[in-house]
Amino acid sequence: MNSTARVAVLAMSVGLQAAALANTPTVEVAVSAHKEIVTTDSAGKKAVKLVPATQAAAGDTIVYTLRAKNAGTGTAVDPRIEDPIPAGTVLVVDSVKKDGYRVEASLDNGSTWQAFPASVTRTTAAGQTETVPAPAESYTTLRWVLDGPMAPGDGKDVSFKVRIR
Repeated sequence: MNSTARVAVLAMSVGLQAAALANTPTVEVAVSAHKEIVTTDSAGKKAVKLVPATQAAAGDTIVYTLRAKNAGTGTAVDPRIEDPIPAGTVLVVDSVKKDGYRVEASLDNGSTWQAFPASVTRTTAAGQTETVPAPAESYTTLRWVLDGPMAPGDGKDVSFKVRIR
C-alpha cells in the first residue's frame, strides 16, 4: 500500500471513529425527593401534597422521582435506571411505578436481580419450602429497563416511595 492509500485509510478510520463518537447516547439520571403531606378537611376528605424533602422524620413518606434523559447525540437502546433504596427507609412496594417498563428488584445490593415484585423462598414449620412475596424491608435496589429506544433529548420518568423508619 502506498503512502497516499495509507493516509486515505487512516483518514477514513478516524472519520468512522469520529462519526461513532458523534452518535453516542449519554443517559443522565436526575433524582428529586418530595415528602408527602396528607391533610384531612372538615368533611373527612384527604388530600396529598408534595413538598421538597428538606426535612423528614421517622414515619414520613418520601417520593423519589428519577428522570432519565438522553443528553447524547445517539439513540440509547433499552436504557436502565438503577436506584438504591436509601438506608433507614423501607420501600412502599405498591408505589413502584411501572409505566409499561420492566422493573427488577435486588435484595442483595445489586448482586442478583429478579422480576418485581421480588419473592423469597422460606421453610415452613412443617419443613416444606414455599415461595412468598419478599418483605418490604428486604428490598435494597430497584432497576427499570426502559424498553425500546430513547432518542437524543428524550426523557422518561419513574418513581417510588419509601417510608422512613
